[in-house]
Amino acid sequence: MKEKITIEELFARYQPDMGDRNEYLEKISKKLEAAEYAKRYREAQTRRYRRMMVAVFISGIVTGAIGIVLVLSHPQWLLPTQTAFVGVSFPAFSLLPKVLLLLAICFVSWCITGLVRKLSEVSHI
Repeated sequence: MKEKITIEELFARYQPDMGDRNEYLEKISKKLEAAEYAKRYREAQTRRYRRMMVAVFISGIVTGAIGIVLVLSHPQWLLPTQTAFVGVSFPAFSLLPKVLLLLAICFVSWCITGLVRKLSEVSHI
């Protein structure tokens, strides 16, 4: 009960200096305009990020599909090769085609992602 009384007393004693009424209203209106501008900017930024994420997601699916088509159309790239060296055969560079294909797909994905980001910065998607 004492806390309630103290809070009521604090509010009763609080008398802020408003100064000139016109100045106070101008300050309040400027603050409200700034808050509205920040809200609109945040909403626009969120829309751009969502569109960019959808574009990157679609480009990832397309790049993955291209990678799968390449692997299925050229299975010899993924077959191990046998090399004979002094009568001993061993798989030579069997991982090289796989790694090169994976690196090429990653590089293309990275380029597409960068392109989408630059386009969204320039044109404000």
